Amino acid sequence: MAESKEGGQPIDREEIDQGSRVTQEGQPSGSAAATRAEQPSGSAATRLGQSDGAAAAQAEGHGASAGGHDGAAAAHAQAQPKKRRHWPIVVGVVLVVLVAAGAGFFVWHNQPSFCNAICHSPMDNYVNGYYEDSSLLANTHMKANVTCLECHEATISDQVNEACAYMSGDFSVDENGNILTVGVSADQSFCTNGACHNMDDVKAATANWGGEEGVNPHDSHQGTLYCSDCHSVHGTSNLYCNACHDWKVPDGWTSASKE
Repeated sequence: MAESKEGGQPIDREEIDQGSRVTQEGQPSGSAAATRAEQPSGSAATRLGQSDGAAAAQAEGHGASAGGHDGAAAAHAQAQPKKRRHWPIVVGVVLVVLVAAGAGFFVWHNQPSFCNAICHSPMDNYVNGYYEDSSLLANTHMKANVTCLECHEATISDQVNEACAYMSGDFSVDENGNILTVGVSADQSFCTNGACHNMDDVKAATANWGGEEGVNPHDSHQGTLYCSDCHSVHGTSNLYCNACHDWKVPDGWTSASKE
């Protein structure tokens, strides 16, 4: 027992101790229950808030990442040089090459060397005579810078026929290698074409031929004759007039028979 400081009443320590124990036993129980009851709700709210925050942060991160990727792609696209189209250059180069090849072929086609580049037989004989045989009129034309196609017009039909004849072998040559069947004849209009020859000058050059007054092979009493009746460009020329007359025969020529 102990005395009270104020009323002098004795204080029962045992009762006090029991009350303390009751209070201590009840307080923890109620406090723990309340604490446990409150903690789950607050903890769940905290976790939910944290989850929402993390989700928002993650979404924001994804948005920022996507924005970053888009920005990087745009920057990369701007940094990359634009691809140039090369096909116009290629087409232009091809056209230039084709035009140059066509022009070169056209120039070559006009040269005598084209004639025997493929058709060696029978054209070799003609081309060689053109360049080398001074007894031929072909060589005289060569010295005057006259090419084959200035006399032999290269029409499409003629070239096709010649190619077919060559491929089929449908042609014959003589002992000199010249074609036997010749379809080329030359009259005055042919030989004066392009001002190659002037017939007035030709007549003047052969006036009083062979020293005989009034004799002129180019002023025939038979009228207009073909130049090719006497003149052979790729072979030996023959004085046709001597089939009736006995005129001077030019050097290297033959004389027509009086039969």
